[in-house]
Amino acid sequence: MPDRDRDVLVLVALRELTYEEVAQALDIPFGTVGSRLDRVRRKLRARLGDVNPMLGETHG
Repeated sequence: MPDRDRDVLVLVALRELTYEEVAQALDIPFGTVGSRLDRVRRKLRARLGDVNPMLGETHG
C-alpha cells in the first residue's frame, strides 16, 4: 500500500481525525482524503476476500 494511502487510513481509523483534519495534516485537498480512503478500503476488502471483518459477512 502506498505511503500516502496508508497515512490517510491511519489518521482516519486510528487517530480518528475528520477528513478535514486529515486534509490539513497532510496538506492535501479534502476530496483527495475521500478518494484515497475509498481506494485503500477497496484494496483491503479484496485482500480479505471481500469479508467485512466487523460483521463477518461477505459483500459482493
